[in-house]
Amino acid sequence: MSTTRRLIIGILILASAGAGVGRGSQAEQITIPLTAPDKPGKLVLERHQGSISVKGYEGAAVIVKASFRNPAGAALAGAGARPMKPIPEAAIQLDAREADNVVTVDAHSRTKSIDLNILVPFRFSVKLSVRDDGDVTVEDLRGDAEVDNLYGHVRLDRMTGSANVNSVDGDITAQFLSLAAGLPLALTTVHGKIEVTFPSDANLTVRMKSDEGMVYSDFDIDVDKRKTRTEPAAKTGGTRVALEEWTTGRIGRGGTDVLLKSYDGNIYIHRNLLPRPL
Repeated sequence: MSTTRRLIIGILILASAGAGVGRGSQAEQITIPLTAPDKPGKLVLERHQGSISVKGYEGAAVIVKASFRNPAGAALAGAGARPMKPIPEAAIQLDAREADNVVTVDAHSRTKSIDLNILVPFRFSVKLSVRDDGDVTVEDLRGDAEVDNLYGHVRLDRMTGSANVNSVDGDITAQFLSLAAGLPLALTTVHGKIEVTFPSDANLTVRMKSDEGMVYSDFDIDVDKRKTRTEPAAKTGGTRVALEEWTTGRIGRGGTDVLLKSYDGNIYIHRNLLPRPL
């Protein structure tokens, strides 16, 4: 039977008073041990308000640093009044649970956005979602990345696993140093651009669509001829015949399935000319 650990931690973070208030608040840090540090793991953080930054490192635990978004500075009570100092913030409620190398983090406050900086072992995967007021950055991971950030940007750097990223009002930027065979990628946004970088020797089958934008590529993409689609006509009866809305093409020999979709943003597909990591 595997060992299960559970950490429930409440951390009180006070905003500093005086002249330094406008520069930021204090940060607190916790360390979550893993059941099996030598095996892959997963970080889960959902419906967060604030930014999330996750970075892989050569370690055996998950380290979470939480801080309030920069608070307002001193305020005036009225005309001619002396500046008033802010009262210290309410506590950040930080709840971290670990079970069989799956670490679930919940950080919230009643009134403030919370920015998180998290270190995880290189072999971790992540499942992250932000509901408001933040961007997501994931760096140096060998596992998969599942990210939902409706109103902010998403950036993936130096990744080697698969990815499923969704946004509405944010740009998506992703760099893959290598690709796991048979694991699909999907990057979709509505009001944002998509910029993705693949290894120069990648073998991909790419489905691309930008209703109001353009698609650009450093690769020579062998684009398939568009096919017709036949379906019943909804209101008038009969049959509707139309060309497919997606553009499908192959990079290299074709292979890993990649889906790239934006409504009114451009899509950029780059060739990574940097050497792969050892």
